[in-house]
Amino acid sequence: MAILIGIEPNTDYLRDILSLDNEGQIVVNERFETPTSYILAAGDIRSGSPRQVVTAVGDGAAAAINAQRLLQLYGSSQPYGCGLG
Repeated sequence: MAILIGIEPNTDYLRDILSLDNEGQIVVNERFETPTSYILAAGDIRSGSPRQVVTAVGDGAAAAINAQRLLQLYGSSQPYGCGLG
């Protein structure tokens, strides 16, 4: 017997803020950016995630690198600098 915890993402509170797929996961591009500027999602909560610990860790590292890049590129002077577009 297997006990599955956390299989359904707890994202209902984000429905009016972010784009969610039909499984309730956050839609992101290849850089983990959502359509909402400066909001990134990584790991099991992102759409298309294989839901494995090792990939969630890799997602987190890649998203952190992208977040740093965005902050260096746009800083706080351009609040709408990123997104899926």
